[in-house]
Formats: sequence, C-alpha cells, structure tokens
Amino acid sequence: MAAPGATAELAAFACSSAPAEQRHPELARVLLDTVGCAVAGKGSPPEALLRRWCMRERTTGRSTVWTTGEQVSASQAALLNGTAGHALDWDDVSPGSVLHPSTVLLPALVAQAEELGEGGPALAEAYDVGAAVFRAVAQALPRLEHYRRGWHTTSTVGRLAAVAALANLQGLDEASTRNALGLAGSLAAGSLANFGTMTKPLHAGVAARDAVMAVGLAADGFTANSGQLEAAGGFFALYGAPTTDTLSSLVAGLWHWRTEWPADLALKRYPACYATHRAVDAALRLRGALAGRTPERIEVVVEPGGLRPLIARDPATATEAKFSMAYAVSVALVHGELRLKHFDADALDDERVRSLMAKVAARESEIPPLGDPAYGDGYTVLTLALPGSDVSDRVDHAYGDSRNPLSDADLDAKFADCCKAAGLHPAATSRLARTLRSLPQAPSFDLFRETLGRAAFSSRSTE
Repeated sequence: MAAPGATAELAAFACSSAPAEQRHPELARVLLDTVGCAVAGKGSPPEALLRRWCMRERTTGRSTVWTTGEQVSASQAALLNGTAGHALDWDDVSPGSVLHPSTVLLPALVAQAEELGEGGPALAEAYDVGAAVFRAVAQALPRLEHYRRGWHTTSTVGRLAAVAALANLQGLDEASTRNALGLAGSLAAGSLANFGTMTKPLHAGVAARDAVMAVGLAADGFTANSGQLEAAGGFFALYGAPTTDTLSSLVAGLWHWRTEWPADLALKRYPACYATHRAVDAALRLRGALAGRTPERIEVVVEPGGLRPLIARDPATATEAKFSMAYAVSVALVHGELRLKHFDADALDDERVRSLMAKVAARESEIPPLGDPAYGDGYTVLTLALPGSDVSDRVDHAYGDSRNPLSDADLDAKFADCCKAAGLHPAATSRLARTLRSLPQAPSFDLFRETLGRAAFSSRSTE
C-alpha cells in the first residue's frame, strides 16, 4: 500500500485530539489582541466598504460581527471579521513563517463555534491544530520560495490551516476533511502585489470565509481530489518546491507546532507591517543620541528578503505608509512613538517626517554590518549618520516577539487604544477585555455575543 500523502496526513492530524493540559494560556492574549485589532478596524476603508457590500447581501445566522455586534451567517462573519482584523496591519504575526495566523483562524473558528453552539475549550483545541498547520505547511513549501513567487502566505496557507482547524472543531471525519482540504487547495490565492492596498486585508477575510465554505460543503458530501495537495498540479506543485523531504518535514512540523506555536508568535506593538518593527525599535532606542541634531543619512540593513513585503516608493496613502520603512523610521525618530494617529491622512503631510524620509536608504545583506554574523529569523541594523559621528543599533527580535514579549500592561494599553479608535466607552472596553480573557474556558459564546451587542460602537467614517 502506498504511503499516505500530504492531504491524508493533514486530515489525520486535523481529526486528532490532544490532552487539555497541552493547550496554551497564550490563546487568551491572542484573542484579546485579534478582536481588539478588528474592533480598531471599524470605519477603516476596507472594513467600511466591505461591510456596506455585505449588508446588501445580508445573511442570517448566530455569528457575531465584531465591529457592530450584529448577527450574520458564519461565512459572512468570517469574511468581515478577518478583513477588519487585518485592516490596520496590527494583528499578530509568526516571525519564523512570514504569516498572520490569528486574523484567519479566529474569525473562522469563532464564527463557526457560535453557529454550532460550541464553547471555548473546543475553540482552544481547534486553534492549536490550525496554528500548527499554518506553520508546518509554510515551512514545508518552503516559505521563502512561496514568498519569492509573490504569494501572500496568510491567504494561501491560511485557507488550509483554517480548514484543518474547523474540521477539528466540527468533528469532521478524515475523508470529508481530505475533500475540504482539496477544495481549499483549489481556492488558494492572494498576491503580494496588493500589499499597501485594501485588498491585502481582504486576503485574510476571504481565506477565513473560504475555509468555512469548504468545510461546510465537505460535511454535506461535496468532493475534491483527496490527494490534491501533493498531486501533479496540486497545491505544493503550484505554490512551493516539493521534494522527497516535503512530506516528512510537514509531518514533523505538525506535531512540533501543535504545542510550540507560542514560540513563533509576535503580538505587534506598532500598527504597521512587521517588516518595519525591528527598525522602529532601533530608532526609538537611538533617538536619545540625536540631542537636537538631524541625521545626514539613515541606513537600514535587513536580512535577505526582509524588504520583500514593503514598498520602496514614497507612500501616497495611509495604507501605503504602513508598508514604508522610510515613513515608519522617520515617524519614530521625530515623534518618539508610532501609533494609529500617525497613519491618519493628515499625518502624511508632516514636514519634519517627510524631510527625514528622503534621507532613509534600506538594503538587504546576508551578513549583518554590526554584531554577530549569525542570526535566526532575521535582523535589522539601523545607522544614523550624525554630524561628526555615526550611531548604530541592531535588533534581532522586535518587541512583541515571543523572545521579547509584549507585557500584559502594553497589551492592555494596545487593546484600550483599539477600542477607543472604534468609539467604545472605557467601561465597555473593560467588559470586553474580561470576556475575551475568559473565553478559552467559557462553556459558550453567549457572553461574548452579549458583550459585543452592548458595546455601542461608533464609526470613524460616514457610511
């Protein structure tokens, strides 16, 4: 008998279970962060325009829209919440795998858990499955080849990860799970060319929605190639570089990451592309050396591929500014912080920031120009050429990375900023935070739904 392929191995993993004691308290922080980022996305152009369209196509159901508290179908809630969660590019990342796991997994899982009447423990187990699949598949592709071809891993691999998580949540059998994975493999899409536009956050929402659809169809008997992922013309052939080691790498990764995903997680401190975060950390540390002086030149050096997610052109919109190394570093040096307000349209006209941006040059290098030549996921070296001297700083792990974790106080402050941006009253913010922190142990999502329904959101845009 032939050895099982990638699709069968993923399905078997998705349909397995793990002891409750292996689940991670980190999920409570991830929930707080992800829902907070989605709430903050209310009224942003991608969230507002998509929600307007969805209301014209309105569905009924038990799943909650995180930006309004309304109930719609699971697929529509996954679409809206996934897009809102990624709208500000402030949601969590996997530093070692170049992906945003939670803004795909949680919108799909929470929406379907509400529809099924499941509670937090089932969500926690399913999230562990999805988080492991996300990282294992990204690494087996391998991720750098996938990214080099121009694919957005959050969107492409995200569909498979969310399907596996939902299959676990719903108790799908292995045959149906293989069909759901095969279906999702045909739907995989999302190009890096759309970074800096409203379509980038839509990638996350559509991936979450497609996973809900794929699992729902498969549960009803819809079929696909049950070996789609490894087939000629299948997922790995189209999106990666399959080798004889791909399957063994995938299987080992699945079981490793089921318990170790918190070791490859970062809760973002700054509302900008993660590729800028190390440089922002360095800029904030070097800012004191300015002593009233203006740099003559600013150099940013990163690992090979480290500039791939960013735009090199001068940002013309607030969305583009989130993907501009020059803008992020200049704002940090001028203002000593990088917050939501720095991505308002008016902030782009700041003359001090614009003047400094012209002096920023970014490049990639396999060998860091400062410190140990060895590094892990990546590095950033920032150098300020000041009159009479140069000052440099190197950051390998941005603040918020699991190896340099965001403090509970800073996570709470971030959540408060997110809710304030959506017009929530501080009392509503506190209630929502308490509810989210307790959600992994909650027997149902009733309190979560009620809390969002009472939140009294306002909007930053006219709709």
